[in-house]
Amino acid sequence: MSQDEYFSVRAAMRINVEPLADNQPQPDADGFMAEIPAPFRLASQCGQLDTDVEKDLQSVDPDDASALFRILQTQNEKLTLMMGYMLSHEDQPEHRFITHTFGASRFSYLSPSPLEHGVHARVKLFLDHPPTAIYCYGVVTDCERHDDDENNQPHYLIQIQYTRLLEEDQDTLIRAALYHQQKLLRKRARDRKQSSS
Repeated sequence: MSQDEYFSVRAAMRINVEPLADNQPQPDADGFMAEIPAPFRLASQCGQLDTDVEKDLQSVDPDDASALFRILQTQNEKLTLMMGYMLSHEDQPEHRFITHTFGASRFSYLSPSPLEHGVHARVKLFLDHPPTAIYCYGVVTDCERHDDDENNQPHYLIQIQYTRLLEEDQDTLIRAALYHQQKLLRKRARDRKQSSS
């Protein structure tokens, strides 16, 4: 499946976007692997373990092993809290933005400053569900001006396509996009039900 085939969802997610300096190339595949900060590497590995454990837990009847199930859930919540604390130190306020849309191949966000097409950027994505963070690189593929009616300030909708992204992190983005899509569909179904009653 090519990256263009992944869908995007509209969702607000905290990100850091740090454009690379002029003529600074993004790292090659080996350089990228060596550069990933330890908390992001750990988050990626934990995410993969969580996926494997979730599959195993689905085959266990909670009534048959309710105490074990609660213990495992509690341990997982503790690890998630510790991981969240570690990753919060990787968030750089000077590079912080909120996504407009995101998916497993690209994301977009609003910025007060434009970025030129083809500019490469170091990116950190901080996901709420699953609670993790992703370190990657991307390239600006679009930048459109959006005027802010309230403050008379221009804003730019910038779209970035991933260029360096771990395969397991792409899987995490797919799961996150599906979660937000299902959440949106449930909300629409509730709204329809309320408007018809």
